[in-house]
Amino acid sequence: MIKKMLLPLRSLMRTTTFRVAMAFAGLFAGFAILLLGFLYATTVGRLGLEADRFARQELSELADIWQRQNIDGLNMEVIQRAARASDSLYVLVQPDGKVLSGNIDGAPLDLSQIDKPDPNSTLQPERAVSSGFSYERPDLETGKIERRRARGLFLAGPDGFGLFVARDLGPGVQIADHVARVIWMGGAGVLAFALVGGFLAARQAAGRVDELTRTARAVMAGDLKRRAAVRTIRPGDGDEFDDLTEDLNAMLERIDRLVAAARTTGDSIAHDLRSPLTRLRARLEGAAAKAQSTEDLRDAIEDALIQLDGVVATFNAVLRLSRLEAGEGGKLEPLDVSLLLGQLADLFEPVIEEAGLVFTAEIEPELIIMADRSLLAQSISNLLDNAVKYTSEGEVRLSAKRLPANQMSISVSDSGSGIPVDQRDHVLERFVRLDSARSLPGSGIGLSLAVAIAELHGGRLTLADGLPRGADCGLEARLILPLKA
Repeated sequence: MIKKMLLPLRSLMRTTTFRVAMAFAGLFAGFAILLLGFLYATTVGRLGLEADRFARQELSELADIWQRQNIDGLNMEVIQRAARASDSLYVLVQPDGKVLSGNIDGAPLDLSQIDKPDPNSTLQPERAVSSGFSYERPDLETGKIERRRARGLFLAGPDGFGLFVARDLGPGVQIADHVARVIWMGGAGVLAFALVGGFLAARQAAGRVDELTRTARAVMAGDLKRRAAVRTIRPGDGDEFDDLTEDLNAMLERIDRLVAAARTTGDSIAHDLRSPLTRLRARLEGAAAKAQSTEDLRDAIEDALIQLDGVVATFNAVLRLSRLEAGEGGKLEPLDVSLLLGQLADLFEPVIEEAGLVFTAEIEPELIIMADRSLLAQSISNLLDNAVKYTSEGEVRLSAKRLPANQMSISVSDSGSGIPVDQRDHVLERFVRLDSARSLPGSGIGLSLAVAIAELHGGRLTLADGLPRGADCGLEARLILPLKA
């Protein structure tokens, strides 16, 4: 049971979020230690050095008196200095360890561990032993007993006596100790908060990652409709996980469309090519059975070649569409769309007028985008060709203009019978041809090719009502593309 509970915890501890939290906690702990070291070096360390300097100077003076006036003179001097001192501490210890004079209860050292000099030697102040210690004394203002800290030096004499001289470190040490405790407590609190915060953050991040993982595994198992949940209402308001989720969902949506198109491509090709291939077979069989002359056979062969050219054109269009949808093909370069549309208008104007239609072009100048010239020209040509094909009388209009948000639109409008609103999204798919268009030549991939070309350029294709004429609403095919920044 405990082992099962520890497994998720170990997984969370391996997450990047938890490790980053621990790294910042470690940095803070290191900073706290450095701060404590600096604080002690600038307070306690400095006070200790000053106390050692004072004690060494006092000890040097008293050692000189000790040598000149023996122990009695030293005892009188210690009594006098101890009586008038407030922060200076003195203790004169007898050979048996009892205090002879001074203003504290005893030397804060284990005298048994002190090396005793030879009785025939002289005093050697340089061999004094340094020691830091704590002691208690009444506060001069309140009279309460308080614990203080001090540092001093102990000098053992050849006569068995010992002298200890120290200096009280003052209130600065208490302040430094208090600050140090606050820093240690704060550091411990920060470390605890970092542990808890890192655990919670890692748990939340692991939950988001697990959700993406479950989505990816479901897709790998064949559920191409599975999508990861996005936790934001408006795009752009989420965190990096939401951005990743949106990109993942967009990728899955594209994969789903490509797989669906791949599944239906064969059936669609067979459906659309069945009629021309059937007509081709019938024509060849009829020519073989009924041809009366070489001229009849030549006509049948020429007609078959025309039919085969249409089949080849369909296959080439399918191949190009597949490459575009797979992200292949197309080299985007700065392109003056206004100039390109003007050339297409000059090319299609006689064709449209020959069909008995009125052609108008309304093109704003200097519309510059990043585009593949040949692909964009093919897309617009397909739209113009469709407009001529499905408009029996009236007008065909080509227009281009700037839009807000650094965009532009290219519109091909006609006054034909149009497409019902509920079927406009459907006709943008591969090989979709409405019943009314079955009698006209075409492969049914012109609009889907235009959609793929628009998406390659970072744009989109929309269908709307065109130029109304009588009961017909017409059709407008609009390419919306980003202008060059």
